[in-house]
Amino acid sequence: MSSTKASFPFTKQQFSIGLFVIGFAMIAIQDLKRLESINLGFTWPFAVLFYLGLICMAAGYYLK
Repeated sequence: MSSTKASFPFTKQQFSIGLFVIGFAMIAIQDLKRLESINLGFTWPFAVLFYLGLICMAAGYYLK
């Protein structure tokens, strides 16, 4: 029996940067609700976006 190691397509640094950028984007989108000229068309769960964005940013920072 041969043991094969599963290959992950991303490095730890790429995964960390990706999580951080996704978290930052979630927080930035949540902040757009203050602008009256931008109509998102429907109501997003802004509190969920904010806290998930914080969690993603913290995980991205922790993994660096």
